[in-house]
Amino acid sequence: MRKRVIFSIIVAILIIIAVAIALTVVLTRRSSTIEKTTTTSAGSPDSTSIGTATTTTAIATTTSAGVLGSTSTGITTTTTTTSTTTLTTTTTTTTSTTTLTTTTTTTTSTTTTTTTTTSTTTTTTTTTTTTKLMFINNTNPKWTSEGYTFAGGNSYGQALNQLHYPRSIFIVDNDPQSIYIADTGNHRIVEWKYNASNGQIVAGGNGRGNRLDQLSDPTDVFFDQKNDSLIICDQGNRRVIRWFLQNQTDPQIIIPDISCGGLTIDNNGDLYVSDYNMNEVRRWSIGDINSTIIAGGNGKGQELNQLNYPTRIFVDRDYSVYVSDAENYRVMKWIKGAEEGIIVAGGRGGGTSLDKMYMTNGVIVDHLDNVYVSDMANNRVIRWAKGSQEGTIVVGGNGSGNQSNQFIGPRGLSFDQQGNLFVVDMYNSRVQKFNIDIV
Repeated sequence: MRKRVIFSIIVAILIIIAVAIALTVVLTRRSSTIEKTTTTSAGSPDSTSIGTATTTTAIATTTSAGVLGSTSTGITTTTTTTSTTTLTTTTTTTTSTTTLTTTTTTTTSTTTTTTTTTSTTTTTTTTTTTTKLMFINNTNPKWTSEGYTFAGGNSYGQALNQLHYPRSIFIVDNDPQSIYIADTGNHRIVEWKYNASNGQIVAGGNGRGNRLDQLSDPTDVFFDQKNDSLIICDQGNRRVIRWFLQNQTDPQIIIPDISCGGLTIDNNGDLYVSDYNMNEVRRWSIGDINSTIIAGGNGKGQELNQLNYPTRIFVDRDYSVYVSDAENYRVMKWIKGAEEGIIVAGGRGGGTSLDKMYMTNGVIVDHLDNVYVSDMANNRVIRWAKGSQEGTIVVGGNGSGNQSNQFIGPRGLSFDQQGNLFVVDMYNSRVQKFNIDIV
């Protein structure tokens, strides 16, 4: 009996041990299963996530200020992938912004819990803006009635403090304190600085002649900033010549056999030249050996498609050409592509009244299309408002003389950037400056 009891106890103990071992095995296997759960490495291109994926895309459209018809679209995309253990989070953001002159693009990509890469690209566009005159908002600007001598004025002669019957000037936009003067009677071009007592010879000055280092009665000059050179109407040699400022021994004849009265260059770099013998104005485009008649060319006359001794010319922002039609006592405006001109000043024969002029020469036009003309034989500069039937005296008109409010044969005209008026007083062999009267 006692042996049976002991045996039953031993069997019970063994069963408990077996159950315990079985429970241990089961728990161990379940733990191993949990540990074998898949793990994704952040940032690895080949890793796999278990679970659900959520993707959000936002698109924003913005119109750039100042650019008509220009649209900038920014796209922001966020992708989030998660598993039971939140193993990988990837965010991609792209932002694009466009403005009038600057474009900045910043891209942030492949951002993980450990690495951030940022790339920035900046592009800047520079726009050149033309400086406007100080009287831009004044519809009726005035100038001092008395000018002061900017250059010459020491009687005529060939010394460096003298001029001899000059005919035209050119003021460089970015250097308003310096002007180039066609010193016709001295067969040279002179540069004259503000407050200087002497000029500096920059072309010619080697006597009258037809060699490449000589000029003969130059009547007009234009500074070509792009090529750092002067374009000169070499009238006595019947040519237009380019004179490089850095290499004065190597001038180039760019137009031969032409009776050049005046010249200018437009914003595209095209060259315009008046031919007083052929009574026409021609245009030469860059790189083109052939020219196009853009005014006159129908013989000498006073019809609207004719000219009579054209001299100075001016090209406006719309490429319309204003021609000083000297012996028709008028200024003509030829709109680009037109077959005939429009009278914008004079045209009623020669005379001294304000609706007439006598021997027109220099011509310039302001932002309001007011036309300023050297009324040479009347010794005055007169302004013709757009559509006006008569002009207004700006300076001069006080008879012929050498006083500060007088001229003898005014020729070339020019404004500086402040709106001051420069007048070539030919037979007084000087250049007069009239300051704008700011009220």
